[in-house]
Amino acid sequence: MANKRIIFVEPSFYGVNFVKEAKALGCEAVVIVSSKDNPALYGYEGWYDDLLVADIRDAESIYAAIKNSPYDGQFQALIPATDYASAVTAEVGERLGIHGTSAEAALNARNKDRARQVFAQQHVPSAQFAVVSELEEAIAAATRIGYPVVLKPTNAASSQGVYFVDNEEVLRHAFAELSQFKTTYMDFKVREEYLIEEYLTGPEFSVEIFLDQGEVAFAELTEKHTSDLPYFVETLHVFPSSIYQEQREEIIAVARQAVLALGIHNGPAHVELKYTETGAKIIEVNGRPGGDNITSDLIIHAYGINIFRETIRKYLSEPLDIQKQKVHASAIGYVLADRKGTLHSIDGLEHLNNHQQVKRYHIGAEAGTTVDIARSSDDRLGYIIVEADTPIAAREQVQELLSRIEIRYAESL
Repeated sequence: MANKRIIFVEPSFYGVNFVKEAKALGCEAVVIVSSKDNPALYGYEGWYDDLLVADIRDAESIYAAIKNSPYDGQFQALIPATDYASAVTAEVGERLGIHGTSAEAALNARNKDRARQVFAQQHVPSAQFAVVSELEEAIAAATRIGYPVVLKPTNAASSQGVYFVDNEEVLRHAFAELSQFKTTYMDFKVREEYLIEEYLTGPEFSVEIFLDQGEVAFAELTEKHTSDLPYFVETLHVFPSSIYQEQREEIIAVARQAVLALGIHNGPAHVELKYTETGAKIIEVNGRPGGDNITSDLIIHAYGINIFRETIRKYLSEPLDIQKQKVHASAIGYVLADRKGTLHSIDGLEHLNNHQQVKRYHIGAEAGTTVDIARSSDDRLGYIIVEADTPIAAREQVQELLSRIEIRYAESL
């Protein structure tokens, strides 16, 4: 793959791994960013070959940046490296005649209301829902579906603006708050159409799936643990799942059905679902590798499979190599505050240093900052990643390490 040039749109979070893997494969990496400061901000300074600046929220701006660059007609792949830019990148790709996910499929995956409508039309097991713009519509929809329900934006992520609603009074308050949520990451506009959804009960999973011409090249379950209601923050992931292995094939089949229904036939997807008393039901489909260190760490530690690398190969029409190199397990557990306060210190980290099963850990919160019970993924304070022989051992190990950590608050000293 040497000498092949790839253009990445706004590498950030999970997408930074795309740039690093492209360089590891010997490719030239050109990045289109909204600010020249972003490589340093997101941690890939020194990994790219050239940088173009554009409004990554606007397809015409991205298109113009490419057409006015030395790379017009001189690159082999155009890859969105943030979920938020997936739809505009697909639109530009179609306009340039570059292989990739269709614009319609990317729009379906990026907008949860469109996805729900597709699922209903194509009989994909999913939650009851309604798309609403006004409070009275929301109240009517919640009454029809039946409390409890979930209120959420149609195009946000990381549990931002997601509310558990068990009565009309809570709905009125949540709707007023959500109506003030105008922009999300990278200044993408939050649409003013919202979803009211049936609250699904049952254990939660994600399916990390990779399709090749509509067929499953790779699929596995991630076991997900979330915070107590009324919040939906993911607190722990185990890969592969330590539970519901008898239902594994059924869950993967529903995930594939959902991905294909949206129009995604090639490449990775991260499908979130719950296994309810009537079977697997889709929460949402993300047309990208799984974030939260699932793809960058857990899959690699457990199976030795690099989905970022295989995605690049797929975009370049190169042969895939998605074979397990080992059969282990991995888990990530998040450090969370148990109340609001000023952080003094996070103690107990010495247990992580030189621990045989700890692959890495990270603490992002600094002393003196205000912390609180996590309402979205942004509120998590850090994480620990472990590798073990079995999923149960990985889960128990990370839980044990988390139990040793003590969060100390300044005002209680």
